[in-house]
Amino acid sequence: MNRYVIRRARGLPLGVAALLTSVALPAAALAQARANEAALEEVVVTAEKRAEGLQNIPIAITAISDATLQRAGAKEVGDLVQLTPSLQFGTRSTNVFIAMRGIGQAGQDIGSQSGVTVSLDGVPLLNHFMMNPAFLDIERVEVLRGPQGTIAGRNATGGAININSKGPTPDNDGSLSVTVGNRSRVGVRGHLNRAFSDQLAGRLSFQREEADGWLNNAFLGKRNDDTDIAEVRGQLLFTPTDTFSLRGLVDYTRDRSDPGFAQILGRADPARPTVPETPGYIYPRNDPENLTFYFNEPNRRDVESLRATAVATWAITPDVTLTSTTGFIDHEIDLTDLDVDATPANTSRFDLIGIYARQVTQELTLTADLGSRADLVAGAFYMRGESSEPLYLSLATFRNYLVYLPEERLDSYAAYAQFRYQITDKLRATVGARHTTDDKSYQMDSSVGGAARLTSDSGKFSAFTPRFVLDYTPTDETLVYASVSRGFKSGGFNTLGDVSLPVNRFNPEYVWNYEVGLKAMMLDRRLRMGLTGFYADCTNLQQTVFRLNEATQVRFPRVENSTAATIKGVEFEAEATPISGLRLTGALTWLDAEFGFFCNNDPLYPTAPTSPSCVGVSRDGQPLPAGAVQLEGNTLTQAPRWQYNVSAQYTVPVSDRLNLTARADYKWQSRTYFDIYNNPQNSQGAYGLLNGSLELASRDRAWALLAWVRNATDKRYVSQGSAGSGANAAVTGSLGLPRMYGVTLSHQF
Repeated sequence: MNRYVIRRARGLPLGVAALLTSVALPAAALAQARANEAALEEVVVTAEKRAEGLQNIPIAITAISDATLQRAGAKEVGDLVQLTPSLQFGTRSTNVFIAMRGIGQAGQDIGSQSGVTVSLDGVPLLNHFMMNPAFLDIERVEVLRGPQGTIAGRNATGGAININSKGPTPDNDGSLSVTVGNRSRVGVRGHLNRAFSDQLAGRLSFQREEADGWLNNAFLGKRNDDTDIAEVRGQLLFTPTDTFSLRGLVDYTRDRSDPGFAQILGRADPARPTVPETPGYIYPRNDPENLTFYFNEPNRRDVESLRATAVATWAITPDVTLTSTTGFIDHEIDLTDLDVDATPANTSRFDLIGIYARQVTQELTLTADLGSRADLVAGAFYMRGESSEPLYLSLATFRNYLVYLPEERLDSYAAYAQFRYQITDKLRATVGARHTTDDKSYQMDSSVGGAARLTSDSGKFSAFTPRFVLDYTPTDETLVYASVSRGFKSGGFNTLGDVSLPVNRFNPEYVWNYEVGLKAMMLDRRLRMGLTGFYADCTNLQQTVFRLNEATQVRFPRVENSTAATIKGVEFEAEATPISGLRLTGALTWLDAEFGFFCNNDPLYPTAPTSPSCVGVSRDGQPLPAGAVQLEGNTLTQAPRWQYNVSAQYTVPVSDRLNLTARADYKWQSRTYFDIYNNPQNSQGAYGLLNGSLELASRDRAWALLAWVRNATDKRYVSQGSAGSGANAAVTGSLGLPRMYGVTLSHQF
């Protein structure tokens, strides 16, 4: 299908265009399949607010369907690392660390932002604590790599992940699936879709899953990292005319899974024994290989999230469409009885860490086809966010020794536009830009050892983020492009930092990204490939550091700006169907992500000599304490030099009514550092993960039995880590998911 046909579909309302394209493209694919059963189908995405072919967009993007997510065992955002290049993901309790091309999460509090945005049905999420939602009744997931400052939204210096739910359709159908697995896993999910009239349709989706925890707290006889999630989503689609539609969505999620908070995983310094290694330690030592740890607090969590979205689409003319997207999210997390020292000793505990976020968003988007050669996307966006994070830390001899009650408010305004013009039949130019202003304020009511302190600050952070693209189509099946784009991530405040420091503000982060790419369909549509090369010049890259308070000898995490960083890389993606029934996909990333001039103090080595190039250097207007070291040339966190993923799926008929589908997914990556100091003790060495599934299904897919396994080799790996300080410095963090397996029986009706 040539670009012109797909572009004309863009002039329709987004919902209508997506529906018509989903009908037209499979029909075209079916006709092609009759001539060649191994042909790849066209993939339609809405990454630029229009329904268009994946191969026609000059952006590095991966689109994943619901069927692929289910067969690959991808249940949440973190599982996408198995299926897409340049993506990294880790968790530590409720902290979510997403990175794309080496740019990701900077801090661990409500004041910091992620450089990778996650959007649910067109609504971007306020903060990183919300960015690992479970997948339920998904149409597709789009992963956009590189700065997306023009259309995809605020703070997208690394990339964007757009999750699109299946909406109501004119059909009367439903589905139900039941899952059982190891660790006493039991789950049920499904949907019911009904057309109440020619103008009104509704859809109800739900899931409920429970499983025992895989991390054994042998001291308390309790298991953490269990599964206890329930979600229900209701939708209505009202189409009173051919030119207007209104889609309403309400989603409620309750997650009572109790993740581990932080476990001692080993030494931060090879020369210093951890507390469990010291003489006189009376408790058993941790056994990470057997997922057994010893600590005296249960580490409980309760998450509630209410989400409502309304999307109104009006086709003003056949070529002009106006879309309004209104979103509301109330997200609440209660963490109670958290172990601080990660041992059975009764030294300290977090009685409560609460994370409460509420957001309201409104976006208006106008899409227009301006004749046969030009088109336009223009819009305005507003977000109001209110967040608080109460923290109560008690010592064995001093209840509520530390109390932090930070609150932050955000008003974000943006206007954007993108104009594309077909210079010739093969050459197209794109010019886009966005202007964003984030108005922030925060207040911290704190008490340390009974000494009260009240701090506050406010500020505005604005940026203009342009994008320029030239793309060329030498054939209908090939696209070559070059782009220059700027990304911006707002500055902010360290809402859980050391309140004794005079400055708790950090500056905005900027990225200029230079990219060239090739997308091609070859071999009678049996092979689809993409090749991307990029160079990113980063300024004020926000990074997490652990600043040691010399008076109290307590270290606090905080966000600070590095002076500069450069990121170079190459990404290759391919999908092939060499024979009927066999589908092969794969991706490879080479990444060289390094800091430029960056002086900072490593709290693990507070008496280290100051690097000559760091003498006289200041940070936030304050001189760095003695011992600052030069980090220039260090690798960025969550930026392995090499990573790849490969998948193979083969479907073969076993009878006139049944098909058997086997699938395997393997992902490998080289060493990954978890801190800016590139401490090898606080890193994860090269490792690979293997997932697999075997499905027996009826030809019409009315019935399917899926046997699946995740992390089939039961590999032990660190998801995220942090290096301590002091005489018994330890690396604490979280392990990745061990082997999980089960079967799922599904019925569609």
